[in-house]
Amino acid sequence: MILESSLLVDGLQVALEWASHHIVEIIVFLSIFLEVSKIQINPISAIVKFIFKPVRKEIALMKEELKQEIEDLREDFTKQIQDLKEDQENEKKAVEELIHSNEMSEISRIRWEIIEFSNSIDNGQLHVRDEYRHIKDEYKKYSALIDKYNLDDVSTSEEIEKIKKHYEKNKGTSSVYF
Repeated sequence: MILESSLLVDGLQVALEWASHHIVEIIVFLSIFLEVSKIQINPISAIVKFIFKPVRKEIALMKEELKQEIEDLREDFTKQIQDLKEDQENEKKAVEELIHSNEMSEISRIRWEIIEFSNSIDNGQLHVRDEYRHIKDEYKKYSALIDKYNLDDVSTSEEIEKIKKHYEKNKGTSSVYF
């Protein structure tokens, strides 16, 4: 038994001597499988970090460039949208001015037509029922436009009253064709 214990002690001494000469290799080998909680010695993680450090840096730079490009695009789109809104407002104003101009021309045209019809009655010209209806319809459009723009309608109202009176007075005679 003494012999066995001296063999064991001798084997242990040889193992310790070998381990002392190969301590670095042992630590590297064990660090692959073990991680000390307070002191982290993980050569694989360190190697991976070292290898991919330039790649991570490049990715971070690309990310920043992409963010800047997106911000520039957002600003460009915002400006384009604002420009489109301004263009639409200008076009809307132009259309409104055109409509106003057309409606003012229509007011003038209808006013002239009513006055001309009234004058033709004063001059003894005969008219058919459809002409009276046409003047009545035109006066409705005229009144709506006058109300829309809050304009004064003294002369045309008098002419329409004269036309209505003439129609009522003469609708049963030969002065008004039916």
